Amino acid sequence: MTRKNSILFSLTLLLLAAPLGAAEKKDSKGGSKSDKHPMTLSVEDLGFAGNEIKADPQVQRDLQARSDMLKIHQTLGLITAVPLTTEFVLGLVTSGNVANGSTDTGLHAVLGISTAVLYGTTAMFAILAPKPKDLKPSGNTAFHVDLVWVHAPLMIAVPIVGGLLNKQVQNHQPVGALQDIHGILAAALVLSYLTSMTVMTF
Repeated sequence: MTRKNSILFSLTLLLLAAPLGAAEKKDSKGGSKSDKHPMTLSVEDLGFAGNEIKADPQVQRDLQARSDMLKIHQTLGLITAVPLTTEFVLGLVTSGNVANGSTDTGLHAVLGISTAVLYGTTAMFAILAPKPKDLKPSGNTAFHVDLVWVHAPLMIAVPIVGGLLNKQVQNHQPVGALQDIHGILAAALVLSYLTSMTVMTF
């Protein structure tokens, strides 16, 4: 009985295999059926439209442009730190010379203007860099951005106060507290700027 059942089972498999084989052969020749496996789920089956998972070329270009511009921003930022620090030290020397009766502030003034221009150029690369939608800085980047609100206004105030101070020196007028104010603002500028640069560099 068992042998008879085995023979019948084998014959049944052979009979079923023939039409299945013919159907597969027909599909491969005619290409009437999809090559997709019946158990494979497509992106559409999962509820996503195809365009929702494709990379947006414009976004990719913006991210590349942002990366390039921020690299230049970082490089110029490091370069700006040199004349900025030099200007502060030179300011201390010039202040001592003025206290001794000198009116020679030309080098300090020229270096101050050059530093401000370089600072502005550095800032523009960060300001004009394309920003991803809903971008929210975090960690050191957030601290770096927060410090901009300190050293950016100071970079405007220090040259203005310095210009007023230089005018009084050239006219041989008493500088009074203006010199101290200029020095304090300059020190705060250098400290906040170097701190901002350090958190993004190290």
